[in-house]
Amino acid sequence: MHKKKWTWWVSSLLALMLITLTGCQTVQGLDIAGVIKNDWSVTSSESKGSLQVEFLPGDISKLSADEQKALSALQNVKIDLTNVKTQNAAHLSADGTITYSKGTIPFKLSTEGTKLLLSIDGAKKPVVFDLLGGSQLSFLQLLPEALQEPFGNKITEIKPAIIGLILANTANPSNVTVESVTDKVNGESLSLQKAHFQLTGTELASLLKKLFSNILSDEAGLKELIKQLYDVLSPVIQEQINNGAADFTLKILSNKQLAVGLVYPRVREFLEEISASLDAMLAGAGSLEQGHLPIQALFNNKSALQMDIYADADKQVRKQALSMSLPLPNTSGASGLKLSYVSETWNINKPVTAASVDISGGALQVGTEASAIYSFLNNLDKQSLIYTLLKNDLKVTKKQVSLNTTGPATDTPQPFINSDGFTMVPVRFVSEKLGAEVIWSGELQQVTIKDLLSGSTIVLKLDSTNASVNGTSTKLDSAATLHNGSTFVPIRFIAEQLGGVVSFNDDTRVVTIKRD
Repeated sequence: MHKKKWTWWVSSLLALMLITLTGCQTVQGLDIAGVIKNDWSVTSSESKGSLQVEFLPGDISKLSADEQKALSALQNVKIDLTNVKTQNAAHLSADGTITYSKGTIPFKLSTEGTKLLLSIDGAKKPVVFDLLGGSQLSFLQLLPEALQEPFGNKITEIKPAIIGLILANTANPSNVTVESVTDKVNGESLSLQKAHFQLTGTELASLLKKLFSNILSDEAGLKELIKQLYDVLSPVIQEQINNGAADFTLKILSNKQLAVGLVYPRVREFLEEISASLDAMLAGAGSLEQGHLPIQALFNNKSALQMDIYADADKQVRKQALSMSLPLPNTSGASGLKLSYVSETWNINKPVTAASVDISGGALQVGTEASAIYSFLNNLDKQSLIYTLLKNDLKVTKKQVSLNTTGPATDTPQPFINSDGFTMVPVRFVSEKLGAEVIWSGELQQVTIKDLLSGSTIVLKLDSTNASVNGTSTKLDSAATLHNGSTFVPIRFIAEQLGGVVSFNDDTRVVTIKRD
């Protein structure tokens, strides 16, 4: 499975996990479903929150000196959000800090629909993340381009309906208790009902599997949700048609019954893919690539999850506390990972004005593609603390590409040894894996590669032994060539130009490129 898709499924699973934890039935007089629906129906509020990530001590004897140093630096990381102002479903702002062993990194963020605007200390200019971009939702690709951005903004309007569908198909965890407490929210003492949830990773896995099974069986509920989405998108569709848009798909989508019938199979396909990914993860297949949280450990029977929700007399969530403990493999140098999150909310559904990150002087647009982190790093001052955290401590650029020169045919173009005796590799596949953008010009018969980390540009022409690196001519060991429909180049040239190191295993016939 492609990393981009895998990352999207994981994000979806984590969001569903938090909702699944809360269940849907009334417990000891507290209407849990009502509380959660109210929370997701809030139109405006002020809040603050804190996320702490802690690695529990383990055996570090098998780690290298660099690995021990990185683990020590990341032993305890905390992200604080203060002055969080939610103006409406599309606009939110917050001040924040990231604190770890080497210091504190301030940042500001705001949202505009599905776009996240981030101004972080050490960045040359603000960054705009498209939270929906790169999701590869099959049903989203059905929509004309004119509707794809409005879709992201409009979907926030039916958020309560989405949560309602999930809650209607969710069972309570087995260990749920409710008690009356007095606690402080934003300095004010309040009488609250505290719902406490506790379960293991295996129970969470069972709840999620049942949730997907129930939703996939709930055709009426799923179609009703699509109809509500259609209703909020309908004015946009009609406006496009009135403005003379000639896209045939718009005409089809102008018919509600046709549109629902067209989108429903794709939505179902999307849910089936997430469900299949979950099944594969639980079976131990499809391990995540380096750099991701140990998601599989989340569903281990040794994992412990606890959540407290504090609701007031109006069934509004005023405070939350979530704690997760996950076991880690012995080779990690830590025995486990502990995540803790707390938040408080006030001024619910009262007038609140969100601030906005200023991007009038320009901003870096970043999507969810694998190379996005390289673009982000290239936008940072290399002396800044955020660059040190990402590049040196988290090692987000550390990549490894392995290619089998004699294995069975796959979707990935395989390297080969040409008549000059040089190992040739697929330039697009390798370059993108190492964090570069690749542009092919059929007219010029050339490939342009831009290293998003260093900013350097490489230009290669087919059947030429000359290449241009930042405008300077460089000699290749062997000419770039077209092979099985893909452009191939000498492995050492492309690897070294992108900061990689090449190795070859004579026994397995696998060539490996590593980049730090």
